[in-house]
Amino acid sequence: MNFSNYFIPIQKRFTIYIFPPLLIIANYFAFNFFVSLFNKMEGYLSGMIFYWLFFCIIPVLLWVNKRNRKLLFRITKINWWQIILLISPILFAFVISPFRNGVTAAAPSIISFTLLYSLVNAICCEYLWRGLYFSQHQTNIFYAAIVPSVWFGIWQYVPLSIYPASIGNFYFILSMAGMGICWSVVTFYTRSVFWAAISHGLVSMLGFEAVYFLK
Repeated sequence: MNFSNYFIPIQKRFTIYIFPPLLIIANYFAFNFFVSLFNKMEGYLSGMIFYWLFFCIIPVLLWVNKRNRKLLFRITKINWWQIILLISPILFAFVISPFRNGVTAAAPSIISFTLLYSLVNAICCEYLWRGLYFSQHQTNIFYAAIVPSVWFGIWQYVPLSIYPASIGNFYFILSMAGMGICWSVVTFYTRSVFWAAISHGLVSMLGFEAVYFLK
């Protein structure tokens, strides 16, 4: 009897229904623990590092084979509607973010920190929320794009519990779920997270988190 035939569906169900709520609950307590242990900024960053390492990198290493991990970051061609999906989150972030007002007053160290943070966050998040779910559901756009994007939006409640959004947490969660769908659809059709990671990185940078971290 080949038990691998039974393990794969169980693993897929786990990553769809069990892993995301576990991620959200564990990270909520981790973020708030780190904030109580350190100050607000250091606790937030410690929480993000915890999330990147234990809930982004390790699951992808465990559940996506080495060949597919490399293929997920290949540069692929994109068409006009995929470009629109990638640009839309960037424009939205630029409109609602404090980037325009904060960038002129920000020190070079803050800008450098923001760029580094944005790069790491985009790669880790896209590997998990787009790469992992596409790898497991390459023929089902509902499970590859819609379901993980909803969970991606809900996950935002964790960092928002430390730094609430200026537009309101509920609307921020909805907007991030919408952005997640844009990135997931592009990933689904290009079979790569490369362009989604670029768009996500720019959105993260325009959010200008370092303005808050380094006050």
